[in-house]
Amino acid sequence: MLVLLLTACAGKGDISVDEVSKALQKQGLDVEEMTLDAAKKLSTSPAIAINGKDPVPFELSLPAADMAYREFLLLYVFASEEERIRIEKEDGTPAPIKIGELHANVIKKKNLIAVYWSHNKDNPLLMKQVEKAMDKL
Repeated sequence: MLVLLLTACAGKGDISVDEVSKALQKQGLDVEEMTLDAAKKLSTSPAIAINGKDPVPFELSLPAADMAYREFLLLYVFASEEERIRIEKEDGTPAPIKIGELHANVIKKKNLIAVYWSHNKDNPLLMKQVEKAMDKL
């Protein structure tokens, strides 16, 4: 019975991919999940995994906007916040990853590392919406 109780508490408060997707949509973004192969093809780095953990990739856009450049979110979901922190200490965040001429904006929350890739380094187009979505989780 103790094992069941500990197992039930271990995942409490963790954030799922579906929750992130819905939170982004509530901020007015179009969210399209991509295949891992498509995300790997965008990368100019040999790998996009963090310590063997592949991301769930999304393409983000504004519904009524004619966006000149594609923007992406790589979402790394760990079993718990403790695992995320341990992995970060071992492997770091995905800063060495490169996706073309895009710039990484890293947001960490609970069991997630979200990397929003924007064309504009100084004023990321969708950063406010991504931050608001993550704050709501």
